Amino acid sequence: MEIDANIAKWLYPRLGYGVYLPPAEEAAIAALKRALGALNTHLASNTFLVGHFVTLADIIMTCNLYLGFFQIMTKSFTSEFPHVERYFWTLVNQPKIKKILGEVKQAVSLPPVPSKKPAAQPKETKPKAEPKKEAKKEVEKQAAKAEAAEEEEAPKPKPKNPLDLLPPSKMVLDDWKRLYSNTKTNFREVAIKGFWDMYDPEGYSLWFCDYKYNEENTVSFVTMNKVGGFLQRMDLARKYAFGKMLVIGANPPFKVKGLWLFRGQEIPQFVIDECYDMELYEWKKVDLSDAAQKERVNQMIEDCEPFEGEPLLDAKCFK
Repeated sequence: MEIDANIAKWLYPRLGYGVYLPPAEEAAIAALKRALGALNTHLASNTFLVGHFVTLADIIMTCNLYLGFFQIMTKSFTSEFPHVERYFWTLVNQPKIKKILGEVKQAVSLPPVPSKKPAAQPKETKPKAEPKKEAKKEVEKQAAKAEAAEEEEAPKPKPKNPLDLLPPSKMVLDDWKRLYSNTKTNFREVAIKGFWDMYDPEGYSLWFCDYKYNEENTVSFVTMNKVGGFLQRMDLARKYAFGKMLVIGANPPFKVKGLWLFRGQEIPQFVIDECYDMELYEWKKVDLSDAAQKERVNQMIEDCEPFEGEPLLDAKCFK
């Protein structure tokens, strides 16, 4: 759609990069409106460009739109494309994108048309010759500054994740994930038994989670996409966690429940800080001395159906 190219053709001449020609500007604006119109039509029935989650395509498109929204596309211009507006503001307010771009504000006016009168060129003057000694001192001074700057810019070692500092565990999480993935038959006898043989209650902890707002889960695919987005945002914990998420019920509102295995005795703080979905769930640590809770763990790992008397609409695994 060449959105970024047409933004540049409109913006750069106004900033003094190249020759400003009104006919060229009109052509760039017309081409940009055609491209934004096509994008607006697509976004009328789609939250993102591809699928139901943020992808690389959305990140690239947001970067293409950013210069226009920030520099030249005022509210009066973008109001013709409401779905593009919704899309752009949704993307720039995603936590990880906002961390890079900061607070984005829309342009309130167009950059002024540059004056046609060329700026007066300053008269060329011959620089005064510096004494050799002063020149040598200046070179040494600049070299010292450059050396100091290099030392300051040297990358500091990345701090270790606190979970990597815990005492070694007898449970190897990747071994359990492989067993789970490779067990196709006799799941209870092979995978579930293998899980409890591997499980280390000192090095890991199990947690139930229940979605707080199940009354909102009235559309099946929206509910499943919500869970999928949560698992996508949990990717930062893949090295330290395993999870099962169940969408339960034959009719809306659907219930969302989960089981998570985390390294350590508490839910990792970096997960709570970075994944905003965590606060949407009630979390309860599994009491393994309670046989009923232990059996509930088995059923959730196994995708047992019916679960707690209701059919499963969907079951997703984080591994």
